[in-house]
Amino acid sequence: MKKALILIFVVFSSSFYFSNIHLSFNETPLQEVLQKLEEVSGSIILTKANISEKITKEINTLDLESALDIVLHSTDYEYKKVGHNLYLVGDFDLIIQGSVQNATEIDFKILEITKISNILKLLNQRVRRVPNSNSIILFGKDELSFEILNLFNFLEDNAGENKEITYSSSHKISKNVYDYLLGLEKNQKSSPIENQDAIGFLESNFSLLTDLEKVEFYESFDVNETGVNFKDNINNYYLVEKDREYIVLVTSTFNLENLTVEEKTNIFSQLKTSFGVSYQFDSNEIMSSISWQFNKSYFDISFDFNNNFKFGYKTALKDRVRIGAVLKNEEDQINISFLLDDYEDFNNFGLYGILQINSQIENLRSILVDLNQLTYDLVAAKTYTFGDKQTIELSLYPGIGLSISKKDQANIYFNFGVQYAFPFQKSAILLSYLYHQYSHTINLSIEF
Repeated sequence: MKKALILIFVVFSSSFYFSNIHLSFNETPLQEVLQKLEEVSGSIILTKANISEKITKEINTLDLESALDIVLHSTDYEYKKVGHNLYLVGDFDLIIQGSVQNATEIDFKILEITKISNILKLLNQRVRRVPNSNSIILFGKDELSFEILNLFNFLEDNAGENKEITYSSSHKISKNVYDYLLGLEKNQKSSPIENQDAIGFLESNFSLLTDLEKVEFYESFDVNETGVNFKDNINNYYLVEKDREYIVLVTSTFNLENLTVEEKTNIFSQLKTSFGVSYQFDSNEIMSSISWQFNKSYFDISFDFNNNFKFGYKTALKDRVRIGAVLKNEEDQINISFLLDDYEDFNNFGLYGILQINSQIENLRSILVDLNQLTYDLVAAKTYTFGDKQTIELSLYPGIGLSISKKDQANIYFNFGVQYAFPFQKSAILLSYLYHQYSHTINLSIEF
């Protein structure tokens, strides 16, 4: 028994005295714990900003990584080794994990996102690219996410135009990261980062070292034949210290003319076609329809096999504004409607404003167009997505409208629409219901 006790004592003593790291902490701030580990290990431990945790631990181990495992256990933080005797500690991907329920997929038709890869790297905490596509996932529904959404909407709306814009974003860093970068720069004051080792280290670990705080952009000027090469967009980094806050400011200037999707050799790959059938309850009318969407233009033809038809055309202008016209023939009367609508995207929903002017030609031989009605509809749009492998979408469209006609006084009415979209191989099946101006319509269509 005595020999066993002696053996246990020897083993315990050996682990104590031959340990490289032996420290004890009681309600000690995590930043101080990491600084102490730096001192005893001879390594560099960088942290993200706002590390806040108190540690009560007994550390008795041979190496720094085991000590970090002990210290960070049961906290929100983890460590990553990024170089020889160089470690990072932070809450990596915590923002993404907390925002996964508020994710929005954005598909670009004009903007080629691979051409702004330098910007996507800066937004990695909030933006992920969808593999093998020209789409991104934007995480979050806060003010910062709204700033990012505005940036991408602007790029999509203006890609291909001869404009130069300047992008800037501010990223919070800790004091020890700030000091480390200054050390690589061999400079003791705030400055642009010019040392290639400092730039390489920052770019390789950007999302791990920084916390995105603000995104801005502005149009500089129209670019003519200046001879400046905008093909390669380069990020410029600046270290800023103000009131004990430490920031990496990033700027980049690029020409929107070079950011469009490359032209496809097969123009039919840009064409979307839809076939559908609708039933209107009030008039007991069944209409078949076929529509095409090509780039920014939309065509629609509907008919009921009884000499009644409707032809519609819409095209997109700048800043998500569309104009169009609808020609409808019913019982030897031709109705013409002129449309103007715009769309605004808010944090949690979209908002459509639709102005429509209705005219009438009394018979086919008449060239006199009679303006008889004006309507304006304000419609909110909210889409919910379900499923993992196959994304099912449920969209709701509540709204209110105002109608002014020659025969009647101004009339206020309520609208409501709902659409269920189910993906099927490379196409989509859509089932919708619309209540508009006291008329009920259901529609079933397939889009491919």
